[in-house]
Amino acid sequence: MGETQETLAMTVHLLANSGHGSLLQQTLDQLLDCICPEVRLFLVSERVSPVKYYTKCHSKRSRFPGMSVLLFLHESLGEERLLRVLDCLQHWPWQCYSAQSAQGRPCPYLLANQEFYSLDSQMPVWGVRQVHGGTEVLRVTLYCSFDNYEDAVRLYEMILQREATSQKSNVCVFVLYATESFALQLSLKQLPLGTSVDPKEASVLQFKVQEIGQLVPLLPHPCVPISRTRWQTQDYDGNTILLQVFPFRLCEL
Repeated sequence: MGETQETLAMTVHLLANSGHGSLLQQTLDQLLDCICPEVRLFLVSERVSPVKYYTKCHSKRSRFPGMSVLLFLHESLGEERLLRVLDCLQHWPWQCYSAQSAQGRPCPYLLANQEFYSLDSQMPVWGVRQVHGGTEVLRVTLYCSFDNYEDAVRLYEMILQREATSQKSNVCVFVLYATESFALQLSLKQLPLGTSVDPKEASVLQFKVQEIGQLVPLLPHPCVPISRTRWQTQDYDGNTILLQVFPFRLCEL
């Protein structure tokens, strides 16, 4: 597991309020240990003090959660296993996610008739899907506003130093880790015109990069150092990105 973790190009950092970090980390580990025990994608850290989230004004524009995590689980590995994952999501500290926009209207069709769960209003929404063939998948999806989608694809291709695999004209996938039976993916999905993104402020994507100097001038927002090896910036829709300088060559898939 150590070698795999060292070579993982992306991790998701979740920022919990003081005193809640250990519980949330254990909750995520319990959920994912039966799916991908060799990869620890989600890392929980604690804030010094709670952050107050202010409702932003987006007049008459439907809002959509900026990040989701979908687990595509194979039915052939047993119904009991699938039910165990669903049971985890239906107990505290997980909460059923209400598919309502900030203005009280239903979210776009992307969440229609699907169960989603969350650990916090500023963390990703989670869902489980049953698949009948192929590999199992853990997919982290960033939702992009209509006008920002193509720029976002180029941005993440530049950060990850690999091309995305297009599934449709409005969806692309980066394979971050794969075995014969499991794949870890980052996906970008374009939202319908007129739908704005609601970035999850307690959810941060961290990427390992080999060099920062040439990357900084190409980023859409200022990139500032927060430690000797880490820099912070944002993507086109306001999602926070951490860039960790990692001089060693990452594994090729």
